[in-house]
Amino acid sequence: MQQLPVLQRCPLERHCRQRSSRHICQAVQELNSQGQLQFSIRQASSPAELRAAGYLRAHSFYHYPPDRSEYSARMHRRMKGDAEWESVTRKVNGTEPDYKAMRILCLIATVPDEPGCPVAAAVGSDMELSTKLPADAAAGSTAQLVVGSLDINQGAVLPAEELVGRQPQESQAQRRAYLSNICVAAGARRQGIAGALMAEAERVAAGLGVEHMYVHVVHDNAAAQQLYSSMGYEQETEETEGFARALRRPRRLLLHKQLRS
Repeated sequence: MQQLPVLQRCPLERHCRQRSSRHICQAVQELNSQGQLQFSIRQASSPAELRAAGYLRAHSFYHYPPDRSEYSARMHRRMKGDAEWESVTRKVNGTEPDYKAMRILCLIATVPDEPGCPVAAAVGSDMELSTKLPADAAAGSTAQLVVGSLDINQGAVLPAEELVGRQPQESQAQRRAYLSNICVAAGARRQGIAGALMAEAERVAAGLGVEHMYVHVVHDNAAAQQLYSSMGYEQETEETEGFARALRRPRRLLLHKQLRS
């Protein structure tokens, strides 16, 4: 778990409570420069946690043209949110047919949903309520917002990707894992959440016997590649332009890191 100093009140807090993206962005940028976001990371297991992860992914991965109405985009995101929730639940429970040869763990990063917290206000104003985890008085927990997520896929082949890791041999499948669905809510970026999620994923995977970690990345996603490189990932292989064009999607790279035993 990563703990950073608790946020102080921001002078732009009153704007964060409005749905003005310009003011929200300004407030978040100011806080990001101070590096003062408190967050924690854990494995998602409850239906509420998996639902929040699914809806965060739908919000992060699906984008809409400017001429699409807000209502239409919101309805589509809800539909995709339900689909992502069902998908991650099946994967974690081992009932997704294409992933039955793999062990899937979902990690989430959360921030306290507290009054007066500018980042929580910024994230909350931009996200579906389904990314919020209610308070649990019996467990002594306060309400939380899920602001980051990823999956650890332990096994030889990640079914959703054509590029396959070379290390170790497929007969030693449990020593290989892939990271996927890495996402952070827009209002909580540049706070180290993605890196902390990956570091925790590596720690968890190593505990399961994984020695080689892989991650796929689009060839022109410079920000993601910079993050992965800073964490010790190096390119192992890549797709050709012709292959990617035949699949009607951007070309991808496969990055590798050997985990310490």
